[in-house]
Amino acid sequence: MDKVRLLLADDHRIVREGLKMILESAPRYTVVEEADNGDELLAKARSSKPDLIVSDLKMPGAPIIESCRKMKEESPELKIMILTAYDESEDVFRALDAQVDGYVMKDTVPEQILHTMDMVMMGYSCFQSKLQRKRKEESEVAFTEREQEIFALIVENLSNQEIANRLYISEATVKTHVSSILRKTGQPNRSQAVLYGLKKGLVKVPR
Repeated sequence: MDKVRLLLADDHRIVREGLKMILESAPRYTVVEEADNGDELLAKARSSKPDLIVSDLKMPGAPIIESCRKMKEESPELKIMILTAYDESEDVFRALDAQVDGYVMKDTVPEQILHTMDMVMMGYSCFQSKLQRKRKEESEVAFTEREQEIFALIVENLSNQEIANRLYISEATVKTHVSSILRKTGQPNRSQAVLYGLKKGLVKVPR
């Protein structure tokens, strides 16, 4: 099995070294690059093309969330996990909007951090339970007009290609919007997102 190539970013060297030991304790992961500020993170992500980025949220240089947004736009297949000491709601919401795949607190036990990484690499959106609860309790899910349109077609059980044909857009564009819908609803797949959307009144069953 090919190893998952990691880029690890944290502005505190001692924290970074400790995290590296934790992350590389799992045989499938290897840290290929390290960064200690936002500018270096973006540059090294572009040059080394890692499979997964594990990054602190608050570092000098370019804002991390905006860097995440750029990296996702440039490499949609790239997985990004925020590992931070901050759990403010606004940070969580901004991470979701930037299509970050995971958001975990630094005081999480190593086994859970590694489990979250595994889930992220499998394509799941993983935000710690207390952050998920905070998100659901404090915010309303807000879709763009296009996302709402695509969500309605997902409810009709159309495939990504069928949605693309219906809306005269590319399948890649549909996949991007579907990923955003999954992140905003906090659901791991289309079926769960539909159930969540129907329950919350975000979409309706077609007549």
